[in-house]
Amino acid sequence: MMFGSWFDHVKGWLNAEDKERIMYISYDEMIMDLKDCVSRIAQFLEKPLDSEVTEKIADRCLFKNMKQNNMSNYSAVPPEVMDQTKSRFLRKGIAGDWKNLCTPTEAGTTIEEVLCVCL
Repeated sequence: MMFGSWFDHVKGWLNAEDKERIMYISYDEMIMDLKDCVSRIAQFLEKPLDSEVTEKIADRCLFKNMKQNNMSNYSAVPPEVMDQTKSRFLRKGIAGDWKNLCTPTEAGTTIEEVLCVCL
């Protein structure tokens, strides 16, 4: 992997000393209710937002809008750093698509089994 192991990255944050200062949020949560996630992030950061600003942020963070934004889709990154002909940085914008990229054996492995080995 270009930037290292995802599991090592997650492990580093799970073992962080200041856990109360870290907010964990999942992609599935954002897919289900992006506006609520924006509100929760603002609350965690102790930065109150009115509903209009929350709406604007949520709209700009929609997958379809981020996919078109050169600042978030990494299309400006040189191909020698990130070859997007192999796989786009922002692919489909759906939860669970990893199952389509795994072999049947990999897809049958539970996240608990993976985490026990990797973390």
